[in-house]
Amino acid sequence: MRKLDSKTGTFKHPLESETLALDIGPSTIAIVGNSQASLQQFAAEILRDHRMIRRLPRHLDRQRRANNPDCYDAQGRALSSKHPTKKCRRQVQMEGRIAELFRREAAHRKALHGRLANQILGLGVLIQTEKLSYKAFQKRFGRSISIRAPKLFLSILTHKAESAGGQVIEFSTRTTALSQVCVCGKKHKKRLSERVHACECGVTTQRDLFSAYLARFMEDDALQVAKARESWPGAEPLLRTAWQQAVTKPPASRGTRPSSFGRYPSDPSQSGSSEKVGATVGIVANPAAKSLDVVAFSRPSGQEVVRARKRLQEFANRTPTSTRCKARRL
Repeated sequence: MRKLDSKTGTFKHPLESETLALDIGPSTIAIVGNSQASLQQFAAEILRDHRMIRRLPRHLDRQRRANNPDCYDAQGRALSSKHPTKKCRRQVQMEGRIAELFRREAAHRKALHGRLANQILGLGVLIQTEKLSYKAFQKRFGRSISIRAPKLFLSILTHKAESAGGQVIEFSTRTTALSQVCVCGKKHKKRLSERVHACECGVTTQRDLFSAYLARFMEDDALQVAKARESWPGAEPLLRTAWQQAVTKPPASRGTRPSSFGRYPSDPSQSGSSEKVGATVGIVANPAAKSLDVVAFSRPSGQEVVRARKRLQEFANRTPTSTRCKARRL
């Protein structure tokens, strides 16, 4: 159900008939249409204190063991025949505190996904993207997937597109391999660490943006190379601008931008030469990096850590359980 603006009487989120293509990664998304393109990070505003989230469940486990010593053997292993059921007041407070932290994070993430879905539908309601295995993403990029939740975003986008009369089309990746194909028809096998598509024909651009561009020309699970080659001269400056903006724009959250964005070439006008192509690939491929498709955060200062912990403590103290316990003490 589309919402109306009470002041102007128009729809809050206008829809366009443009065909869009997405390239969804564990923590980033590339959006390419006929007239617009962007490369951005999923839910960049979410800030998680991993140290606190690791510490609180361990504290809860110690409380559970202290309240139910008969459910564990001498080595501390849980007995299958017994289930810990006894809870003290502090354990109940800790469970409520942990649940509230994750509830607030989930609500914030869902709101950010809904906002991004509305922005995409403002560009077009017919969307094409690859059919990915998010279980494989979970195994390889577990922490990033748990924070960003790309599958949840795709579900929200599909529901909103269908409500607006559009459609999200997913095509198989077994025969396409868009990240390995060029508009000239050649295939270039790349490692995951290579974030720049550089071909001998002169095409040099960011890998995710180029995959999203090729996804626009998918018909019946087959890439129409001739159409992609014909439209490339007009789309190349669009993709370069989106790449440059993603690299130069300061990150929304504390830390650095995802290294999966790649490094924008210093002289893009000479990207057709083989020397520039080799130099670009040499700069981006970093063998020392272990995972180049997740967010790399810099170490925050001591004052920032103290402020973040105070905010989380204030959020945790607002749980219904802790409120009831304070009322009893009063």
